[in-house]
Amino acid sequence: MAASFPTSLPDGSVGGWLQALNMAKYEPAFAAAGVTTEQALKRMDDGSLKEIGVSMAGHRKRILLGVDSLSSADAGCSTDVDMADAAPVAAAEPQRKVEPRFNSTSSIFISSTITRPDIDEIIFCVAVVIHDRVEQGEQSSQDRRDLFPFFSEENNPLYKDPAERPRADEQKKKKREVPCEEAIFHTIQSVYECAKFPSECLIISLVYIERLSAKSHVPLLVTSWRPILLAALILAQKVWDDKSLHNADFSLFCPMFTLKEINHLEIKFLELLEHDVSISASLYASYYFQLRTLCNRENREFKLKQLDSAASSGLETRSQAYTSLFKREHKERLSQSANAIPSARSLGSGL
Repeated sequence: MAASFPTSLPDGSVGGWLQALNMAKYEPAFAAAGVTTEQALKRMDDGSLKEIGVSMAGHRKRILLGVDSLSSADAGCSTDVDMADAAPVAAAEPQRKVEPRFNSTSSIFISSTITRPDIDEIIFCVAVVIHDRVEQGEQSSQDRRDLFPFFSEENNPLYKDPAERPRADEQKKKKREVPCEEAIFHTIQSVYECAKFPSECLIISLVYIERLSAKSHVPLLVTSWRPILLAALILAQKVWDDKSLHNADFSLFCPMFTLKEINHLEIKFLELLEHDVSISASLYASYYFQLRTLCNRENREFKLKQLDSAASSGLETRSQAYTSLFKREHKERLSQSANAIPSARSLGSGL
């Protein structure tokens, strides 16, 4: 997902910088090529990255975005690049209640940052809710935090078995700060600028994030909120619009994730939702009004219109259809996997 990057080398080392970008596996290649200083990093381009062994286009893009950020400072806000349960946005479906809270920066931020009220205020409200969830999620027990490695950016790539991660990598991990609301706002905004999905998708994605927590007790963490948000946005825009973007499109908008990682992320997200992406008119309306109330507390106008009866009915119908489709696809995958496993008889006969 488009994101902020370190503006200096952690501990003055290229290795620490690569680790912050989740690109630590390339540290030996950089060292062998003599890229051990910030100045050497700034001389890198796509061709030189290919030459030292960074073969994946998405990884080269991420490294180059990180290089571009080295000379820019970001004061007063966490720039942690790694993608936690805060005050619940809602209690239990369908009678959930959004209860986000403002921290001390919210009033200043909503007054100074918003330039396009039709979309920015919605993004801000969603950012506040996610920020609160990350703060509470970071209070989760370590056992709970370790249950969902496929959502953690520390698991590189996301589909990798954490057991395969070298113990040395575990020891190097540093505690990351909870991103401030502004950082979350700009992350969501940057994806929106590329994808241009309908504003309603932001509300739908929040419903799915809440459902993920309610059904499977998945906490939003400093290292997982961005992959989870990305999966929710991908599903939301598919459910909302027949002309939705493909996962391959999001791999271009969000170069920190490969297409394979995004596909794996979506499958895991759906599994934990029990493939239930249905949204009733009343559930959507409850989130809409809670977010509007959150915005109005700061004397701002929430300009997104409420869904009319036709749009509400269409959302219900499409979301139910996609629920059936996703469940059917899941059964087909299970069937294909079962057929791929040789029976005991065929193994014994050598067939």
